[in-house]
Amino acid sequence: MKGLSSDADRRALSALLKSSALINSSLQISDVLDSAMKVAEEFTEAEASSVLELDEETGDIIFRLARGKKGGFVRTKRLKLGEGIAGSVIQNGRPMIVEDVEKERRFSNRFDKETGFKTRSLICVPLFIREKTTGALQVINKKNGGPFTEEDLDLLTALAQQIAVALDNAKLYERLEENFKLTAEELKATQQKLIRSERLAALANLVQGVSHEVRNPIMSIGGFAARMKAGLGKKHKFHRYLDIILQETSKLEKLVKDVKELAGMHTAYLQPANMNNLLFTAIENFSPALSQKSIHLETDIEEGLPPVTVDKAQIVRALKNIVQNSVEAMPSGGTLKLRAREVDSHIQIVIEDSGIGIDEYELDSILEPFVTSKTTGAGLGLTMVYQIVMNHQGEIDIKSRGGRGTKVTLDLPLNLQSQMEG
Repeated sequence: MKGLSSDADRRALSALLKSSALINSSLQISDVLDSAMKVAEEFTEAEASSVLELDEETGDIIFRLARGKKGGFVRTKRLKLGEGIAGSVIQNGRPMIVEDVEKERRFSNRFDKETGFKTRSLICVPLFIREKTTGALQVINKKNGGPFTEEDLDLLTALAQQIAVALDNAKLYERLEENFKLTAEELKATQQKLIRSERLAALANLVQGVSHEVRNPIMSIGGFAARMKAGLGKKHKFHRYLDIILQETSKLEKLVKDVKELAGMHTAYLQPANMNNLLFTAIENFSPALSQKSIHLETDIEEGLPPVTVDKAQIVRALKNIVQNSVEAMPSGGTLKLRAREVDSHIQIVIEDSGIGIDEYELDSILEPFVTSKTTGAGLGLTMVYQIVMNHQGEIDIKSRGGRGTKVTLDLPLNLQSQMEG
């Protein structure tokens, strides 16, 4: 810092060392800026200070920091490029010392009018990164009423270099943090898919091994119970016990059937299909059930959907299972909406009901086998839907809140090759 007295040199050097240590002590940019500008105020004996940044997306100038009595108000405001002293400094990249703002035509008193604060003098210096102006910092009003000096300007110019680098590093850190967060979420989602797929594969292997052994005894028990019931009078004391046995064996038989069907869903016969025709076929299948339950169906299916390579029977079954859940969620009637669109090389099918919904804490496990909040059924309906969607390399998303209905979105890719899998 040329031309400074030795005492001023020592003060400036001390201030810069102090600010450098504070800037490098934290990754939180708000703390960094506040600490650095506090040092700047102490050195220049200023009443207030601010750090401004050019928003590259909007072209506006935003306040990253505003210290002083009216700082809270100023932080919510924006400047246009070229507006006021700061806007001019950022636009032309040259610092300014203004001893009396009333004599400076580029000064804007907009904030003074809104806050009642009185700006008398200021220094504003630009922030540069790779020879590009990215913002500015400024100090306002000497506390003793005197003018700012060249020494003040030199200190702020040196400090601006540190702050510009800190802001740039903070942006890089924020981007890395955001990318890491996204990567972690994607990894978690992939891990959950793998775990669910492994469970379904293990279930399929188990079913293949034991279904025959389980089904035969169940059928025998049910058969003998039916014969005993037929041979006993209706008033016999064992009659109601036999009814319970028959009901429970019927449930077990259905469970074995459902589990075997789920295991069979691990194979898919993929062929080109007309999605419009397929959706209308599915609607015809479940429309009678909707009418019986006083459920109003609203459809919005894009005309001329492109051909999709699918297992038609499986897709119809998936839609049927979803609609069946919706029907059960609307025991007193309601509205069911079915929409289909081509979106980003996918066919997106959305089924939304006005039913009782699913509690948020249950959503994470709703696709797992044998997880259900219903009093009937094995809890395999949505598990089967999930397996079918995976067979088609698609995605399923379920959004719901208790008492506010459920929305199920299926995304099926258009680029699958016709093949026999299994």
